[in-house]
Amino acid sequence: MSKILIVITGQNGILNASLELARRLKIVGHELHLAAPRPVGERIVREGWTFTELPEILMEPSEVLPLEKGPLGKLKGLVSRFMNRRQLRKKALENTRPIAFRALAEKLQPDLLLIDIELHEYIIASHGMGLNYVLLSQWYSLWRRPGLPYQLTHTIPGVDPDGTPAAIEEEWNKITSQRRDTFRRKAQLAFGADRRSTLLKLAKENSFPLDILRENYWPGAFTYDRLPVIAMAPLEMEFPHEPRPNLHYVGPMVFANRQENQAASHRDVTLADILQGAKAAQHKVIVVTVSTLSGGDTDFLRRLVKAVAGQEKYQVVLGLGGKLKPADFAANAGAREGAKGQGDLPSNVHAFSYIPQLRALASADLSINHGGIHTIHECLHFAVPMLVYSGKRSDQPGCAARVHYHGLGLMADKDMDSSDLILEKIGQVLSGAVLGNVQGMYQQINHYQAEGVVEKVVEEFLSKKKNQ
Repeated sequence: MSKILIVITGQNGILNASLELARRLKIVGHELHLAAPRPVGERIVREGWTFTELPEILMEPSEVLPLEKGPLGKLKGLVSRFMNRRQLRKKALENTRPIAFRALAEKLQPDLLLIDIELHEYIIASHGMGLNYVLLSQWYSLWRRPGLPYQLTHTIPGVDPDGTPAAIEEEWNKITSQRRDTFRRKAQLAFGADRRSTLLKLAKENSFPLDILRENYWPGAFTYDRLPVIAMAPLEMEFPHEPRPNLHYVGPMVFANRQENQAASHRDVTLADILQGAKAAQHKVIVVTVSTLSGGDTDFLRRLVKAVAGQEKYQVVLGLGGKLKPADFAANAGAREGAKGQGDLPSNVHAFSYIPQLRALASADLSINHGGIHTIHECLHFAVPMLVYSGKRSDQPGCAARVHYHGLGLMADKDMDSSDLILEKIGQVLSGAVLGNVQGMYQQINHYQAEGVVEKVVEEFLSKKKNQ
């Protein structure tokens, strides 16, 4: 039995994926310990794992004096930073050294470390300690490869002028230039006390090979060439390209047995009753989880509610993420003929402050989501077609584009689509060839778990240490 330490950011998506990863590795006999620089221990311990909470990672490692408004205020701040630059750099480096992480690794003496690709401090320290480590990614490919669009765009290869090889290459050049300028400007304004500059100093302290560092606008400061990476995603969902060497796709990690809270709709109707009623009436269940969108949430949801009002063949389960209330967008809910009750949602729309997503998707005919990679993988786990209204943040555009490219649903625009167009697209996804494509993708990606791909990849890295 080998001892494996999994260290993640602790954000919800990768947390769930890592719990599934840990579950699979435990089944084949490994001992697992989890750690994160976030207070997520209660959740992890509740699922049956040991956990260590690490100190928060500081995005601004030094308390740099803020620049005041106006030319004189800005100049004053810059002068102060310059005069204190040595102290600021020293403090930044002290705050960046991952002392607690090093202590945990020394205590546990793991045979293998699986480290979230965003946790640069831990990656660099692991190299300096001579530990056996592999990077852990929750995304599709982050690396620049011929014909592969940048993750933060909706570009689909071969579609429209933006999808030509030349246009994709030009977009990468543009992004590369922008991020170099951004990092250079941050370093200049902070006089070398910014996070990226400090990480480079930490890398030198730990004899980390600087030639494998690649500047990355998203996520974080760097990506890494050559270092082994486990991607908790299926290669089948990528755009056609030659993957980066030493990148191991192990398929989606959907923690299907996770504990989810019970929930009742704003009318005190349980999710189970809604799903059972829809099944008995042969209605389609639409699960809407776009509550993490920012900017335009309320306006988009008003248009969505208006689209399905009076469409009793659709039973809509709407997740509000605890941020919104039905009254925020119910005022226009009765505009479409057949809607019941001004000031309330239509009778076929059931709003929840929280949705137990796995239970809802298990009975869903359609998912309307924001393009989060973990939600997409959960839809594939239950073979649910998708209508993706990307939040246009992080990797959501790239995920939405992949869903569209593989015919698993439609990529739509939350800022542009009218209620009539939303309803039309719902009908397109439910009546077209999408369901067959989703079922086909479901069958394709099943091999990862059936063949124990992640277990074999981990064993390969454990064997390399044993043979050293």
